[in-house]
Amino acid sequence: MLIASVVVLGQGCVWYSGQFWALYFLQTVKKLDVLTSSTIVGVALLIATPTLIFWGWLSDKIGRKPIILGGMALASLTYYPLYTALGNFADPTNVNYAMSILIVVILVNYVGMTYGPIGAFLAEFFPSRIRYTSVSVPYHIGNGWGGGLVPIVTTAAYLNTGSLGWALAYPIVVPAVMFLIAIFLMPETRKHSIWEEGAIEAARTRA
Repeated sequence: MLIASVVVLGQGCVWYSGQFWALYFLQTVKKLDVLTSSTIVGVALLIATPTLIFWGWLSDKIGRKPIILGGMALASLTYYPLYTALGNFADPTNVNYAMSILIVVILVNYVGMTYGPIGAFLAEFFPSRIRYTSVSVPYHIGNGWGGGLVPIVTTAAYLNTGSLGWALAYPIVVPAVMFLIAIFLMPETRKHSIWEEGAIEAARTRA
């Protein structure tokens, strides 16, 4: 459950940072009106929501681990330049809708990379006799605390410093640290049967 919690902490942070904080950033940091900011995020969500299906499908082909960890790494490396660019294109005096939407699409695509395969990974990671509890605990830790703290921490950091860099410190550091831990500890589960009791243990024994 600790390994699963590490993975879901990174995923949850990327999810909240790419969707919820994008809207807060446009409304509170850039001072866009509700209609304009909601239009940008809403259109981006309509465009990018299929990425959850795409990355989930691709994880069936190449594995859960490279896609989930790839999303964490890309988010950590590109959040600051992407949000800086979003701030430039979403200037209230001259909003560039196309570029603003494109940037939010990229942010939501990272959500698709981390969230799309996570259900399959968690189901495959635990044997059926303990799966409900074992999936529930790390999922709620990761999304409830790892992701749930994003709005509070980022908002507090920005309001106290006025700095985008400090506001993004949490969304950048958490996925980066979880990536570094998970790259060594997270198993690849794509070929593990969810029907076979003790499938992972059996696979590890065969390996």
